[in-house]
Amino acid sequence: MRQVKPLLLLLILALMAACSEQKAPQPAASSAPMADTEENRQAMAKKHLEVVPPQELLTEMSNKVVKMLPEKSQKMFLEVMNGKALQEATYRITLNSLVKHFTVDELKALTAFYGSPEGKAIRNKYGDYMADVMPQVNQEVIAALQQVKDKQEPKEPQGQMKPAEPQAAPPEKKGPGKPPAKPGPQGVK
Repeated sequence: MRQVKPLLLLLILALMAACSEQKAPQPAASSAPMADTEENRQAMAKKHLEVVPPQELLTEMSNKVVKMLPEKSQKMFLEVMNGKALQEATYRITLNSLVKHFTVDELKALTAFYGSPEGKAIRNKYGDYMADVMPQVNQEVIAALQQVKDKQEPKEPQGQMKPAEPQAAPPEKKGPGKPPAKPGPQGVK
C-alpha cells in the first residue's frame, strides 16, 4: 500500500494540471461579452467541463497507474477510482476550482483552445508528459528536503570528543557509628 500513496499523489497532481484539457467544440464566434460574475463563471465552467470532462481524465490516468500496482491491488484500485462518489467529487472540485481561478473570458479561451486541433493533441500527450516530469521533480524535491534536513542537524567534527558532562558525586556511605553529615549553608556537605 506504500506504493499506492505516491502514485495517488502523482495522479492527483496530473489531474489538477490537466483538468482543463480535452476535446472542445469552438465557442460561438460573435457571442456578446459576458460580465465576470460568479454565475457567469459557473455557467462557463460547466460548458468547459462538458468539453473537458474530468471524469474521462481520471479514468485515463487510473488505467495507466493501475499497471504499476501489484496484481492483487488492481481490481480494488479501479473500483475506487471508477466509483460514482469519486467521479462526482472530481467534477465538483474541478468546477469549483475553475470558478475560483479563471475569469469568464479565460474559461472561454480554455474551452476554445482545448477544442482546437493543437489543444486536442496536447491533451493526448499530457499524461505521458506528466509521467515523465513528475517522478523527476519528486526526486529533486526529496533531495532538496534532505539538504535542508542535513543543514539543520548539527554535525560533530570528526576526531574530536565531546566535553565530558559533570557527574553527580556519589552519595556518602553511612557506616556504623558515623553520624549523618549536616548540610552547609547551600546544601553542600
